[in-house]
Amino acid sequence: MKLQVTKVFGKLKNLYDSGKYRQLVLYGSSRSSKSWSILQLFVSLLLSKNHFRITVWRNEGTVCRSTVMTDFRNILLKDVFLYNSFIENKSRGEFVCKATGSIIQFQGADSIGKVLGLAQDISFFNEVTEFKKDVYLQITQRTAETVFCDYNPSKNFWLEDYRKAKNTIFSQSTYKDNAFCPVEIVNQLESYNPWEDGTFDVVDDIIYYKGSVVTDTYQPPPNVENVRSGTANKFMFQVYSLGIKAEKPNKIYHGWKTIPDDFFDKLPYISYYGLDFGLSRPNALIELKYDGERSIYVRELLYVPSNMFEDTLGNLIDRKYPHIKESQALLICDSAKKAVVDGLAQEGFMAVPTIKGAGSLEEGISFIQKLQVAYTNGSRNLEMEYDLYSWQLDKYGESTDIPVGKDDHLCDSIRYVMAYLKGYLDIRIG
Repeated sequence: MKLQVTKVFGKLKNLYDSGKYRQLVLYGSSRSSKSWSILQLFVSLLLSKNHFRITVWRNEGTVCRSTVMTDFRNILLKDVFLYNSFIENKSRGEFVCKATGSIIQFQGADSIGKVLGLAQDISFFNEVTEFKKDVYLQITQRTAETVFCDYNPSKNFWLEDYRKAKNTIFSQSTYKDNAFCPVEIVNQLESYNPWEDGTFDVVDDIIYYKGSVVTDTYQPPPNVENVRSGTANKFMFQVYSLGIKAEKPNKIYHGWKTIPDDFFDKLPYISYYGLDFGLSRPNALIELKYDGERSIYVRELLYVPSNMFEDTLGNLIDRKYPHIKESQALLICDSAKKAVVDGLAQEGFMAVPTIKGAGSLEEGISFIQKLQVAYTNGSRNLEMEYDLYSWQLDKYGESTDIPVGKDDHLCDSIRYVMAYLKGYLDIRIG
């Protein structure tokens, strides 16, 4: 068996062979060989373990088969022995090792029946940022041995919570760890660099210039060639060249802070609740406190689609947070679903529709942009939306004044509360 491997493969194999980790997470730049190295490791496992089962997951089955399954096939095609060692079943999206009976299957999480029905020894979440945490948990609890994940770190999301787990390790890599990366790709990735080569350092995913953290106002000298050619792009360079997180240039909200939950609990302000409805999209419930001036404090309470639970939404909220109904706290809801709001009111909630009208979306966003916003450390889905909620881009790649209609459920709940309070308290912020 001949496998042309990179540094990433060697490090990955050592981590797996150590037996220390339940979960191996590979993140980093584009073309660093993250996914390819994981699949190469799977080839060796399928050849050496009897009746072993590996499932590779993407958010959609068609995407999984057209991308990751194609990569696996291409690995086998590089060696006649390897290719002849497996039987491919295209209709089932799987390869079976002739000698061991071990199977690798390529699936999508778009079918909840498949998620709940499959059991495996290893699961691999390719582009794990595409998955909701509840789907991830359903799959991992049916995974007997090891969980693999990979992603380009373009945003904060729920997997970051596992960084401190003893049985999980995060391993970073860049295209420079892949000696086989085509020179054309290397040139493109390096063309994103907005700064002069060799003038900055990256330590623990943070960029430093002369010993201080790079900020919007403190930066290394510019990369004259890339700036002149129009290819310099700070976001693209950080995410796809350096393999570290970066703030999207067209994101809607900026400057939000995080606070501990116990700090939120001690705040001496009235709690208001905001609710955005969803069937296949999440029902998004938040608790919000307003200081009466220009600061709001937010805690995420619920983030789950209606098709993921059998109970009514009202019963679910009452079971998890009975104080909302008991205290007759204001529950401010999406006014577009009047029947649902009326139903919650009939169940005993102080449920009211938010204030909407022509231009209320843009006006609501503009109002929140003027506020100082803090959210609790445990509000992981809110943090994800804060990172992702963005303006649409025009054909020239410039931001418009139209928000992208996704990654906005908890943000909408915040907007509902503040639109209601603004209307009834006559809040004015210059």
